[in-house]
Amino acid sequence: MNSKRVLIVGGGCVVLGLGLFAYLNKKQKQHKNAALIHSGSVALGNNPTVTDMKNTVNFIGDMMGNVLKRKPRGIRNNNPLNIRESKGDRTNWKGERKTDDDKAFEEFTHVKYGFRAATRTLRSYQKRGINTVYSIVHTFAPAHENNSDHYVNFVCRETGFDKHQMLDVRNKQVAASLLRAMAKMEVGHLYPMHEVMEGVKLA
Repeated sequence: MNSKRVLIVGGGCVVLGLGLFAYLNKKQKQHKNAALIHSGSVALGNNPTVTDMKNTVNFIGDMMGNVLKRKPRGIRNNNPLNIRESKGDRTNWKGERKTDDDKAFEEFTHVKYGFRAATRTLRSYQKRGINTVYSIVHTFAPAHENNSDHYVNFVCRETGFDKHQMLDVRNKQVAASLLRAMAKMEVGHLYPMHEVMEGVKLA
């Protein structure tokens, strides 16, 4: 969803910028007979100048750049698996931000605490017998909200695990490999293994 939003907003900025440029250029031509030379630019009385057009287009370009550079929500929240806030859940995660600016997703002061929380989530699944890539993903990212099968296949490709292979996420290496792949799926960023492992070791 983040990628689609960026494309839509970015595309809208492009159309807006081109439209403004065309409009101002047309206005300049309509009033060219009234043009006055002033400060090195073509003044159009009360109408936009060439400098105004350039400034407008530059502003649109800067706005587009800011949109495209905006980091995914999970990265901004230091929550690489996009763990949601649960209604009625009063869990206070270690390293959780006190500001709670995002009411839908958990926020952490450092990414290691996001991976710690994710590790504890997977280990709680294991206690319930949810211990394969298939069952973990379908629990964590249910099909009514996600393309869970695509998610499963992605994680299997990234880790080399079979989707029905029984996993022991108490094993730090297994947990880290699984979490690294899931984080890449969630936020589009491949975290260095040492960052993932730092959080796993805290769990």
